[in-house]
Amino acid sequence: MAKKKIFLTKESKLNILMDSESIDDLLLKDNRNAEKLLKYSDTDNFYLFRSPFGVKHLALQKVVQFEKKFDNNILHAIEINNHGIYFGYKQKDIDDISRKIYSKSTLSKPQRESVLLVFIQAVLFMHDVSNLLITNNNILLKNRLWFESHFPGMPLNIMTLDDALLFMDLFAKYRNTYHISGHFTCNKGLWYWASFRSKIPNYHVGDAFLDAFSQRFNFLLMSIDEIGMQYFSGINNDTMRNTLYHFNYFISLVSGVFDSLALKTKQQYKLEFKYDHIPSSISLNPQVGREFLKAVRGKNPKLRKHINQSVNLIKLIYQLRELIIHREMLKNTVYEYRGKDEKWKANFIKINNDISGLIKLCGDRKQNYTKFTKWGCHNAHKEDFLEPFHFVQEVTKVLANFCNKYLELLGFSDFIEELKSKDKNDDFARNIEVFRNDNIGF
Repeated sequence: MAKKKIFLTKESKLNILMDSESIDDLLLKDNRNAEKLLKYSDTDNFYLFRSPFGVKHLALQKVVQFEKKFDNNILHAIEINNHGIYFGYKQKDIDDISRKIYSKSTLSKPQRESVLLVFIQAVLFMHDVSNLLITNNNILLKNRLWFESHFPGMPLNIMTLDDALLFMDLFAKYRNTYHISGHFTCNKGLWYWASFRSKIPNYHVGDAFLDAFSQRFNFLLMSIDEIGMQYFSGINNDTMRNTLYHFNYFISLVSGVFDSLALKTKQQYKLEFKYDHIPSSISLNPQVGREFLKAVRGKNPKLRKHINQSVNLIKLIYQLRELIIHREMLKNTVYEYRGKDEKWKANFIKINNDISGLIKLCGDRKQNYTKFTKWGCHNAHKEDFLEPFHFVQEVTKVLANFCNKYLELLGFSDFIEELKSKDKNDDFARNIEVFRNDNIGF
């Protein structure tokens, strides 16, 4: 039986092979995510090792590297911490693949070594020594599905640095470990509270409407991770069903976040307007909250302008909510693509043209190395599909910025900065700062 691709397990550490050349280059450019990665190199959940390469960054030099073992100038084994693993691929085959991948008849040594690393990853994966390979090599990332579909023709789990960090966070959470930094962990509730407060620093406790806002946002962050765990647990009807469950809840929570802000606005400015006795009229949704929004303009024109600048996101969420709660709900499919050069599967939600159009207006764009856009859209056979995990992340990034600016325009200051100005050693403020600098999750 072919070895399955993935991942989430409570039985062993996540073993991570780093492409030393890629990571060293990022570290020398002061890449924050590369610096974060090294902070997790000696923890209970992860084992990091790297390819042999003359790295310049001092911290990376300390990470153990695998060794190549040769017999008559033929690579026959890989050794990690005195543990040898047989390497059975022929150099001629690797060179043939390298020329195809790079579209060159003559290859440089770095090009040959980069493709060799893919085959080493295949050998390590077959022996359960490595579960993923982190690289920022553009050619390897562009062709990762080709490698899996053709030769070596097996799961390889090649990831960008950013995607790997996100997966590492979910891997740890699956094992009930919540990292604020490499050696700084906390319980589940504190982690999501720190995540929320780092994203919405202008939130202040003690107001009924805003406390409801904070609770919804915390649950929203939890639902993103639940969807992420399904994303990394394989493509099948069960993970699709579980994804839909959390996705539907996510959409309801986002609309609830908007409603909390609207209710707080009405209370703060003591707004009076036509139909103000009907709860549904107190809304950022322009379809039902027109009179409310007119009243907001009269009291705070800058706030009304801010709401209008995010009108496409607001419309998008309320359209999805209408489908989920009041109409036919969202249809889903396990989508499978089988092309000449690659094969892949995804859990998709079917969306209509109105929704896909609003997503584009929210700033969606193509991205490298995946078959769907940054917001998770994919078009095939004249139909529009949505990958939920990418979508909820992008929505929440925009939502967090919108909400924090909204609170600022309501007159709420940056609570974290206030704490720091009063006491540079305040524990809560310092923890939030560590979270912002070292957290690897969403």
